[in-house]
Amino acid sequence: MEAKDLNNIAETILAAAPKPFQENIELKTYREGHRPVVFVPKGYTAEYPDFEMHLDTPLRKIATVRLDDAESFVWYLKEHGQSDRTRTYLHADYAAGKVSFTALLNDHQGVYNEQNWRDHKALFTPAKSVEWNTWTSNNRKQMSQTEFGNFLEDNLANILTIEGLPNATEIMGMVLNFEATNEKRFKSVSRLQSGGLNFEFIDQEDDATRQKMQVFERFAIAIPAFVQPLAATDSIVAYRIDCRLKYRIRDGKLGLWFELVREDKVLEAAAKDIVAQIKNDSGFPLIAGNPFV
Repeated sequence: MEAKDLNNIAETILAAAPKPFQENIELKTYREGHRPVVFVPKGYTAEYPDFEMHLDTPLRKIATVRLDDAESFVWYLKEHGQSDRTRTYLHADYAAGKVSFTALLNDHQGVYNEQNWRDHKALFTPAKSVEWNTWTSNNRKQMSQTEFGNFLEDNLANILTIEGLPNATEIMGMVLNFEATNEKRFKSVSRLQSGGLNFEFIDQEDDATRQKMQVFERFAIAIPAFVQPLAATDSIVAYRIDCRLKYRIRDGKLGLWFELVREDKVLEAAAKDIVAQIKNDSGFPLIAGNPFV
């Protein structure tokens, strides 16, 4: 058989063999539209190569970005969001000071056939500040005189100057008195007309030697509740928290600690401030709930 005869046979077989083809089938469902369908004859293999990776840019935006402060979160929404399809979802437990934001920059739109992929996300969960963690972790924690004095000295910058309450200088004076009486035995405490407390100590070697120390029963601090933005300098937002001074005498030794007054309400107010900031500055709808259940 000659070569041209073989070519003719091959061409005849190929011409008669079934071939894959694509067709748009009109779907009559709850929404009108077309869906591409590929019919693959028996013996053929369907492949779906990723052509997008060879393009100069992706066909659409896909990303999950986690932001560290409210300003960065708002900037990202403004940079990539669109008014008709960007939604921010808020999950909040104000009593516990927990708030988290999930923004979908390609969310579904209002009309029934304006669905979207919902896979371009921006996330933000405010983190507690160092100052907040420092004071709350030591809240109601009994300390020795030296430990309590060192704690106040280390965090003197947080003491709030306000009329009727001791300022940082006065608190520092109290700390120095703590150090001076560290080796003395506690004797008694009395309340002053000014509202403070007066502690009396006895030198262990000479009971005739007595030393008195005035301690404030109440003071106030001003600290940020959440981590401040990188750009913040003089604009740091600090919240006032009142503190009660508590004491306990055991075996002639004085134990001291402080109790924060309704710090949960302060945290709630700080969380609501962040929610209001994002709602007002971003310009996008803020919805209470979780977009992915």
